This record gives sequence, structure tokens and C-alpha cells, in this order.
Amino acid sequence: MESTMKPAIAFLLLLGTSTALAACQGADNWAKPGTNRETMRADLSECQQEARAATAQDTNIDNDIMATRSQDWQRTGTLGAKRSAFNLQDQQHASDIIARCMADKGYAPAS
Repeated sequence: MESTMKPAIAFLLLLGTSTALAACQGADNWAKPGTNRETMRADLSECQQEARAATAQDTNIDNDIMATRSQDWQRTGTLGAKRSAFNLQDQQHASDIIARCMADKGYAPAS
């Protein structure tokens, strides 16, 4: 059992790091010369809405998969890992969309 726990622990540690990075991508950490914080937040909100719309179908598919396979995965002890993998994938996709959207609006990540 110990050999199967190590990959699971490594995955969860990676998930925590990736989730934190994904969360930072949507935070108020964007800069554009001549733009005030209120405008940046409005632009970020637009990009976040775009990301939600773009990932909605993927999220719905993931939810359908979870609904049909969750009992199997629970029996094998992989339900939590599968759920985390789906969430991580969706968060990374949304973060990528937000980053591209903000870059298209002339923003760069603030230091």
C-alpha cells in the first residue's frame, strides 16, 4: 500500500502548487501603463467571464463522467485523485484563457 501512496501524495502536492498558481493568474496581479485598478479589475472580470464560458462545456463533461464513474473510482480509492485531476485541468485551462485575454488587452503580469 505504501508504494501506491507515494504517487498519490506527490499528485496532491503538485495539485496544491498548481492550484495556487492558477488562483494567482486570476488575482489582481496585472499591470498596464496608464490603467487604473478599477479598469484593470473590469477587464479581468471580462476575461474571467470569457474563461467561464469557454470551460463550461468541459466542466459539464467532467461532471457527467464523475456521475457515471464515481462509484467505480470510489471502490478503487481513486475518486479524490480523479476529481482533483478534473479540477486542475479546468483551472489550468481557465488560467490560460485569462492570461491570453489579459495579454490581448495589453496587460502583463505585475511583479
